Amino acid sequence: MRAKTKILFVTDCLISGGIERQLVELVTRLDADKFQPHVLYLYGSRANMSEHFARPLRDSQIPVTGLDLGWTPFDKLQGLRLIVQAVWRIHPDIIHATNYHANLLTRLGRLFFPAGAKLIGSVRGEYTPKQLFYERLSKRACSTIVTNSPHLTAQLTQVARVDRSKIEEIPNGVDLARFSRPSEAFRPPPSVANASRIIVSVGRVSEQKSPHLLAEALGILRARGQLASGTRVLTIGERQSDEHQRKLEQVIARYALQDIIQQIDPAENIEDFYHIADVTVLASLWEGLPNAALESLAAGRPVIISEAANAAGVVTQGMNGWVVKTGDVEALANTLLDVLEMGKPRLASMENECRKRASAYSMESMVTRYETLYGRF
Repeated sequence: MRAKTKILFVTDCLISGGIERQLVELVTRLDADKFQPHVLYLYGSRANMSEHFARPLRDSQIPVTGLDLGWTPFDKLQGLRLIVQAVWRIHPDIIHATNYHANLLTRLGRLFFPAGAKLIGSVRGEYTPKQLFYERLSKRACSTIVTNSPHLTAQLTQVARVDRSKIEEIPNGVDLARFSRPSEAFRPPPSVANASRIIVSVGRVSEQKSPHLLAEALGILRARGQLASGTRVLTIGERQSDEHQRKLEQVIARYALQDIIQQIDPAENIEDFYHIADVTVLASLWEGLPNAALESLAAGRPVIISEAANAAGVVTQGMNGWVVKTGDVEALANTLLDVLEMGKPRLASMENECRKRASAYSMESMVTRYETLYGRF
């Protein structure tokens, strides 16, 4: 019998984020007869990062190692040393890096890895010019670089000058069965008990997700007297950035939206929240292929999404949602008003299109494509 392929996944952190969720889904679904995964993550409590997904991985009997690095250059050097040590201890056939810092440190460490180990990099979100510069310098260390969207592939080939043959494009996956129906035991928050319209926004409080933009749009509608009193908004995600948490709270206070917006910590039963919503909003300033959009569509709920968040083309205007100009709160407010004034039958009529679009991104398909990639080495 052929020995199992050992894969060391190196990631920045295990917060409740999209990249991290995809990693957990992948490593827990790999064929256990063929693959032996290990997970190593760089940042934990010292970097003020939660370890949300560490327990589910360990519960699934996946070996997990946390380095708990800080943010200083010394920490990065320490992380490089510890990664090299882990590689020699585990002797993986493949090292797969899944975040920006993990990419950089594994590429620096490549010179010190066993000669036979293959390094796979990942680009799962838009890079800044500085990040693309480093990508261009370090690309040769990788056997393959995985992207999850055509616009990220284009960024690598056109700006970082990565050869297209070196890129493997594997879209994110969504668990269609999980998101197809709510759980029977779910009890919605009391704040939405008498709501006439429910909006859900899923994503951590950060610059990228910018949840204050949704609050600004709601504030504009309230100032115009166009926000129905029965409207309720649930924002679900880690409060990762103190700065952007303050920004969100300031907008809520300015427009007196305390009765409208409720923040909720990351939920394991996130599918239930999509099902009580009329629409999901994703106003991100940049994205790769956003999980929140796929999950909402799999639940049959349309998405209001920024152009940047929709760079992968998941949402088709008027078919399974609405696309608005990135960062334009007036446009977001006007779209929200149109959607909130729609009759429930019109929103319900979009359900089939939503589910149909999500079906193109099944988790099974994603895992199969990764297994095929790993099988080449």
